[in-house]
Amino acid sequence: MKILITAGQVYGRLDDNKLVGNRVRGLWACRFAGYLSTLGHEVTLLVPDTMPRFDDFNALCGSMENRGPICREGHGGLPGAIEIVRQSGFWDYQNKCLNMAETHDAAVMAAAVVNWIPANPIKGKMPTDGYEVGDIIQIPFILAPRVIWGMKNVNPKITLIGCKMLIGSTEDELIDAAYGVLLKNRCNVVVANDMGNGLKQKKLVYPDRSVHVFDDDFDGFYAALRAAIEDDHWSTSLTGILDESGQSCPKARALFDTIVEKYRDRFTPVEGGRVYGSVAVRCDINGWITSPREKGEAFTSADASVVVALDWDKHIVIAHTRKATLNAPLLIRYAALFNHDAVVHFHEQIEGLPTLPYAPPGTERDNNRVLAAMVPAYGFNIEGHGCVLPLDAEGNLFRGLRFPARPVVGVGRMRR
Repeated sequence: MKILITAGQVYGRLDDNKLVGNRVRGLWACRFAGYLSTLGHEVTLLVPDTMPRFDDFNALCGSMENRGPICREGHGGLPGAIEIVRQSGFWDYQNKCLNMAETHDAAVMAAAVVNWIPANPIKGKMPTDGYEVGDIIQIPFILAPRVIWGMKNVNPKITLIGCKMLIGSTEDELIDAAYGVLLKNRCNVVVANDMGNGLKQKKLVYPDRSVHVFDDDFDGFYAALRAAIEDDHWSTSLTGILDESGQSCPKARALFDTIVEKYRDRFTPVEGGRVYGSVAVRCDINGWITSPREKGEAFTSADASVVVALDWDKHIVIAHTRKATLNAPLLIRYAALFNHDAVVHFHEQIEGLPTLPYAPPGTERDNNRVLAAMVPAYGFNIEGHGCVLPLDAEGNLFRGLRFPARPVVGVGRMRR
């Protein structure tokens, strides 16, 4: 894969010598570039022109392995070698990121981008003639555009990893801020940390709002980021082919609505208007009625998607009317394994059920995970993501399972 990693500061210019920027070195991003390079990925490392020349990058990027990667400027990003590209401030950084988004499969936007930049940089050097010691000079600044926001506009298929750093925040404030970055910029995952708590603790925040905490565990942190970059995502193909019986599916739709009304309080709205949780009910035909990809609090079977087929070779959900929930292949596969007619997924975990490792919803890792001999017919948990449960014809849980007293949104924060 071809991967762009940005690191170090992205500054604004006061004049041709004086810069305004953030205090950052970009060490973890440079080392992550080395980690990916030794795995054979084509890595482009975009750094400021204030960082050392490429000879120093061989040591900087190679500390994770016995042999470091080969860092070069101008070689074109050959496999196993890191292409070092320089940016000379915000506007050059923006231009290079958006241009490279077209040709890269993934981007890790780890650079510390200055958000306020001088509106009118002075050519040459700022004058001091006519000023006395202690004088104040008024310099107008402008709020810079968000470069990360444009990456998926250029390339909708790019895997995008964002970063959010705060200083002196609570854990909830940091997670909320990182999740906001994820939603606004359509990131696949966001790296969150607080300078006041030490930069050796990294948190990964995913679209399902699960949070994975790495305390001075860069091996685990890099492996999780690598998995997110290499994930194969399922897509949807919408079709208008559906016979009259499948269009109505009265029994399935009635059960769907019974389930939704019975557990309405567990489909809880969160930031950005999203509603967590999903349902899949077997149709009279060879298909399934599922909750849609995006839904409001009052959703019913009228808003549902009809999944008519799953292409496991090409990782495509073939659906009628609208896109199905990201969990559709997993729910349908689990239901088929035990011949269930209805399955739900909630963002809470049930005591006593086996727990499978986390994988982002909608990925091949999640949809095609090992189930046989790993999970029972009455349900299972996914670490930090929630539970998958079968229901009977009246929408009841099996085996006397019980939910926690109150629904849980954005399930656990897992420490590694």
